[in-house]
Amino acid sequence: MHASCITHDRAMATFLPPLSHEKLLAWWKERMAEVGSGTRLMWMLVRGGEAAATTTTTTGKEEEVEEQAAAVGVVAGPDVVGVVMMALPFSETGALRAGVEKLLVHRAFRRRGGARALMGALEAEAARLGRSLLLLDTETDSPAEAVCKKLGYVELGRIPMYGISPSGDLRDGTFFYKHLTLS
Repeated sequence: MHASCITHDRAMATFLPPLSHEKLLAWWKERMAEVGSGTRLMWMLVRGGEAAATTTTTTGKEEEVEEQAAAVGVVAGPDVVGVVMMALPFSETGALRAGVEKLLVHRAFRRRGGARALMGALEAEAARLGRSLLLLDTETDSPAEAVCKKLGYVELGRIPMYGISPSGDLRDGTFFYKHLTLS
C-alpha cells in the first residue's frame, strides 16, 4: 500500500522510485520496533468481514469502528487497506504533543470513510493519553491536504520546496495542528 501511494498516486511518502521492497520492509520494521518501545502507536484499517472494519493498534487492542465501517463498505479478506501512526516523542515540556504520520489509504478504498475512521481512533487514543495537540504535515495542494482540512486540522503554514516528489520536482509542504478536547 505504501509503495502504491508513491508509484500510482505520486505522493511524497518517504521514498523515491524506483522502490526497493527490502528498503520499505526495513523501514516498516523500524516503525514496529518504535511501537514496541512505546514511542509510537499504529492503527491499521483491515479489509475483513462483510460488514465490519476494524482499526487495530499494534498493541493488539482492536476497536470496532461502527459508523465508519458502514461508510467504508469493506469486503472479505485479510488485507491492510489503511494505516496511520502517532509519534510520541519524549519531552517533559511537550508531553501534550504528538505527531500524526503516514496516513495512507489504498486508492481503491478512498472516499469511503477509512481516513476518518483511522484518524478518529488515533485522536481518541491521543486524548486518552493526554496528547491534546496533534501536529502533521503533508504536500501542499494534494488530496491529503484537503482531508486534513475536512478533519478539522488548522493550517499553520507552508514551506516552499519542502520535499522531492516521485517525479523528481520540488514540492511545497503544508503544516497543520489540531487541539483536542480532553475528557
